[in-house]
Amino acid sequence: MELDARPNGRLRSRQKAIKFRYSRCTLQGVPEAGVCVISLLRRLRQLDRTTFKALLLGLLLSQGLIGCVTETNDPLAQNRDPAKAVRIYVEAGTRYLQSRQMDNANRTLHRAYDIAPNDPSVNNALALFYQMEGEDSQAEKHFEKALSKDPGFSQAHNNYAAYLYGKGRYDAAITHLEKVVKDYQYPRRYTAFENLGICYLKKNDKESAITAFNRALQMNPNLPVSLLEMASISLDDGNNLLAARYLKKYESIAQPSPKQLWLGIRLQRILGDKDKLASYELALKNLFPGSDEYKAFKASL
Repeated sequence: MELDARPNGRLRSRQKAIKFRYSRCTLQGVPEAGVCVISLLRRLRQLDRTTFKALLLGLLLSQGLIGCVTETNDPLAQNRDPAKAVRIYVEAGTRYLQSRQMDNANRTLHRAYDIAPNDPSVNNALALFYQMEGEDSQAEKHFEKALSKDPGFSQAHNNYAAYLYGKGRYDAAITHLEKVVKDYQYPRRYTAFENLGICYLKKNDKESAITAFNRALQMNPNLPVSLLEMASISLDDGNNLLAARYLKKYESIAQPSPKQLWLGIRLQRILGDKDKLASYELALKNLFPGSDEYKAFKASL
């Protein structure tokens, strides 16, 4: 199933105002001061090296042209706006998750959590972090917290459903996905329908799966998973020409996969295109010799 790991699904800015103490060492340079510095530097060059360094440092500090680097790199110090800092932390933390920089993700997301522990997007991102780390109890805790604070948070519903699917809890996953597909504002609604179809297949509810995959393909006709599943269902139902159409569309947008090649072999054994059959067989043998599909192919000879 596909997660929705966009950096910012929904952020709340309605936290109560939070007071923070800031260091006075971060100063902004003044244009006029810059002109003054340039003129004085010419005279300072006439001094010995030690005196030059001391006077130059004092001059820069007095004019606010250098400051604390560690603070200016911090979103909260830069913006002095807790809600904006939370958004920046979540976006950065999510990017770290996508590149599997787990230490950085952990540090960044917990900074957001320290500021806004009840923010739905913070908890959704932390749930994804703990899911990737295999800490199931923490993942569920943060998914539940995100949804308790915002029951209409479709991104969290979709991600929680993907987590539950991975645990074999298909009924619970379906419950969350059915909420997502009813959200017409959710930009990845087609993904939720596709995920719903996958869950229904696991429950052997083929008719519901077909309905879900068709809805997904109506919204986005270039979904490899939905196309391949519909090709497989059509072949199993004896709708060979329909299976061939779905398979052809899949092959125009996706790379070869063991499932696709084995499906093509079985289909062409029925349709009788020997050239296509040989091509599928050769590709499965050369590209995926260790796959279950290749073992099934060998057993079928």
